[in-house]
Amino acid sequence: MSKPKKIKDNPSIAKITNQMESIEALYKISPILKIFLPKISKAFDSFPEIKNQAKIFEVPDKFNERFSELGWVAYESMSLEIMKEAITKYDTEGVKVAEQFLTDSYDADCLKWGVLKLQGNQEFRRRIRLIELAKEDYLAKRYHACIPLLLSLLDGIVNEISKHVGFFADSANMTVWDSMAAHETGLQVVASLFTKSRNKTNEEALTTPYRHGILHGRELAFDNKLVAAKVWAALFATRDWADALISAKSSSSIEEKSWKEVLNDFVETQRQKKLIESWKPRSNENIAYLPYTGKAEELPLNTPERTVAEFIENWINGKYGLLASSLVYFSDKSEGKKSGLARKDFGNHIPLSYKLISIEDRAAAITFVIVELEFEDNNQRISKTVNVLTNYLDKENNPLVRTEDDGQWKIMQSSFTSILYAPHL
Repeated sequence: MSKPKKIKDNPSIAKITNQMESIEALYKISPILKIFLPKISKAFDSFPEIKNQAKIFEVPDKFNERFSELGWVAYESMSLEIMKEAITKYDTEGVKVAEQFLTDSYDADCLKWGVLKLQGNQEFRRRIRLIELAKEDYLAKRYHACIPLLLSLLDGIVNEISKHVGFFADSANMTVWDSMAAHETGLQVVASLFTKSRNKTNEEALTTPYRHGILHGRELAFDNKLVAAKVWAALFATRDWADALISAKSSSSIEEKSWKEVLNDFVETQRQKKLIESWKPRSNENIAYLPYTGKAEELPLNTPERTVAEFIENWINGKYGLLASSLVYFSDKSEGKKSGLARKDFGNHIPLSYKLISIEDRAAAITFVIVELEFEDNNQRISKTVNVLTNYLDKENNPLVRTEDDGQWKIMQSSFTSILYAPHL
């Protein structure tokens, strides 16, 4: 009987491991390279550090070995630092402490970023209003409300994406080739665990979100943070499963790269790393024009705050085509379709004016722009403060360091969810 495969054996990770071995061979002769190829050889200065960092490829397997049978699995968008800390706590302080740590990691920031990533898939995006409500319930400790809602959404999302069956069906296949979340030790284990039959009414506190028992009224003490956090983790892991499935990785082949390509990739990685390390966030105290109430065209070019100001001015003036061009779209739509969707979403509540309050540069490609919008609703003036998430992206929606050319600041529509879908402000 063959041994179960590990995540580190996935072709994409194995390819990187093979590249590392090739680069290590060159690293051993780097003193010679310095003579003939001084520019390329400089890239090897940080190789020992990179080699040490490559140990992260062992982390997901170690995580799943300890936690998958408890209802937690490693997934692509999960923080490696969280995984490593959970493993350490499991090994040194025990399972209860480790699970408490994982539960607490699903806090407001985690949910904010997790829900933001969900918007990149149509089936998640169609359900984003309900997901946002589940988030509000979770943060307000209304676990009795968010857990059943998330379980039902999880089932429907998987059914739609797989075009076959839901997350909790006996025949559900949650494995995808070359995926972390959808590895055979990942979501498939969680789906089987969550689907276990619960034939007796139970009044003891649950530690696992047993779907049948919860939705059929057999589990009477399911409403706790541990169970809720595990459902959020499953939802975020399912988003990564969807990425792998939609990318049709099961039909892809891994092409071996030439030594030149490996070297070029390595040099480019080092260049990107230096750009990120050299970038520094701005301070509001050093931005003299904030807070700002003037025209967008007077703000500095290619800044997130100018993009937001232009976006809101187009919103005020009903220019939905221009408004749509500032939004992030994860699917291919015509300009007319985008304009129509923007009119539908943004046409219900139109601001009268705006003020840029402040900015927060979170990362080399991410800035939050805090804006105060003024509306009229039921003959009353109402002010709404919105935290607008902007990303610096290339044409394929890949993040770029803001100092790079050929990028554009784009706005995440989810920033305005509380306004767009509210019947009244």
